[in-house]
Amino acid sequence: MVNAMPQGTTGQQDGRALLLQLLADVARGDKSAFARLYGLTHTKLLGVALRILRDRALAEDVLQETYLKIWRHAASYDPAIASPMTWMATIVRHGAIDALRKRQVEALEAEDKIAAFASNDPDPVDEMHLARLRPKALAAFARLPEHKRRLIMLAYLRDKSRHDLSKRLGIPANTVKTHLRRALLELRATMFASIEPRTHSAA
Repeated sequence: MVNAMPQGTTGQQDGRALLLQLLADVARGDKSAFARLYGLTHTKLLGVALRILRDRALAEDVLQETYLKIWRHAASYDPAIASPMTWMATIVRHGAIDALRKRQVEALEAEDKIAAFASNDPDPVDEMHLARLRPKALAAFARLPEHKRRLIMLAYLRDKSRHDLSKRLGIPANTVKTHLRRALLELRATMFASIEPRTHSAA
């Protein structure tokens, strides 16, 4: 059972001293000290990640990466610069911000891909045209049945091959190809049905 961090002013000083000692032990490769450090700090550090990401699964991934960095770089910790908790919280905060930026970039890329596939143009050169299509394409994508959305997501947004999809879904590759073609046709039909004829012809 992991001991709780000491409370109160004296307790906080004792807690800091304990974390300092644990980090020093971790720097020497002490796995039991690392386990105790994790037990004493992971709840607070997870809270830091959650406040930034608001996604528990992603926050837990960031937390795991944080402790890997703590294990690898404990020897670089300087108590003259920051307290142990501040140092560790800075690591998790930077990791969470990086994860948030990556997720935002991936979301924009996914939106562009959906718009491109829906418009039947895999490499649109007109950025204004793509920007105009994006909200229509996303709305059409949201109206597709769940299994068709999943198929498009796996094939085009996660770059799964037809062979991978065949194994994952338990159906022949040719059947995957047929289902995917139908899903794309439905996506395009749904999107263009919501676009005025003059807008469609202008595109």
